[in-house]
Amino acid sequence: MRVLVVGGTGPTGPHVVHGLLSRGHEVTIFHRGAHEPPELAAVEHLHGDPHFRASIDEALGNRTFDTVVAMYGRLRHLAPALAGRCGQFVAIGGVPVYQGFFPHPSQRGLPVPVTEDHPVVRDGSAAAALAFSGRLAEAEASVFAHHAGATILRFPTLFGPNNARPAEWSVVRRVRDGRPFMILPDGGGQIHTRCAAANAAAFVLAAVAAPAVAAGQVYNAGEATSWSLHDWASAIARLMGADLELVGLPREIAVEATSTLLPLAGTTAPHVVVSTEKARRELGYTPAVDPLDALADLVAWYADRPDFDPSASPSFTDRFDYPTEDALLAEYRAAARRLATAVEQRAAPPIHSMPHPKEPGKVDHRGR
Repeated sequence: MRVLVVGGTGPTGPHVVHGLLSRGHEVTIFHRGAHEPPELAAVEHLHGDPHFRASIDEALGNRTFDTVVAMYGRLRHLAPALAGRCGQFVAIGGVPVYQGFFPHPSQRGLPVPVTEDHPVVRDGSAAAALAFSGRLAEAEASVFAHHAGATILRFPTLFGPNNARPAEWSVVRRVRDGRPFMILPDGGGQIHTRCAAANAAAFVLAAVAAPAVAAGQVYNAGEATSWSLHDWASAIARLMGADLELVGLPREIAVEATSTLLPLAGTTAPHVVVSTEKARRELGYTPAVDPLDALADLVAWYADRPDFDPSASPSFTDRFDYPTEDALLAEYRAAARRLATAVEQRAAPPIHSMPHPKEPGKVDHRGR
């Protein structure tokens, strides 16, 4: 089977390409040429910009494919450009398409977990963030308009080597720099579904392998178990053998931590947990790797790169401004001490919830 993978050079693409090759498919990748992974050197490369229709047409010419996996670029251009030129079209979208991902009075709230039948943003005119969600929904609609039997996979936050936004670097570098603590907004209780790159690829491969079942369907992708931000940071520090104190500060105070550690600068719902039951049930999806093992492999990947520099990832915004962090924590703790003595309070005693009578048929000393 001839498969075109649009993108294919990021954290997930090589896993998809190798999975397709191992299944005996003939694979071509179409990308801008900004990254040329050496492990994909033997695969045919087409260079162009998948974000623009003219570049798409020029790069692909009149070629046809059995399957197209659109992982990168603009779906609203890729979908019509490949209409009638492939048998199966698998597109990668994202969970920000759902109503409530960006909280707004005009939208339904995001349930926990969110399933594929939760409504998407149809009118993005109310706020800039909703406009982003609306464009995702329009792209999905364009896919189905030009490929009635298409499949859309909605990806959550990914983790793995060569990620455009290496979120784990915020923890890894602080450990490397010997920082004693790391500030987490609101204690890091926010839960967002993440997905190891290899497992994200496994969702794609499961859809490709079941074209009849997947036709016309939308599937969430992600790990079955979600880490809170605190658990995520703690796991990374533990894998690095570090004793990093995770200090919770209110997000109104921890401005920089909120805007750099939380997805999309902390503008999303506090908890974004997606259900992947549909993909498991209909596609027979099973994870390729244990997510904690994948995280351990990622930590090892950083260990092999002592000079890692995320400057090539403009989406990464953590400034590692340690003097400001030190000053903020010192001021917060001083203010907490002042507040603790400013208002007289009485602590409630611990009381067991069940009765403890001393004699049969009698109530205990609390009348229970």
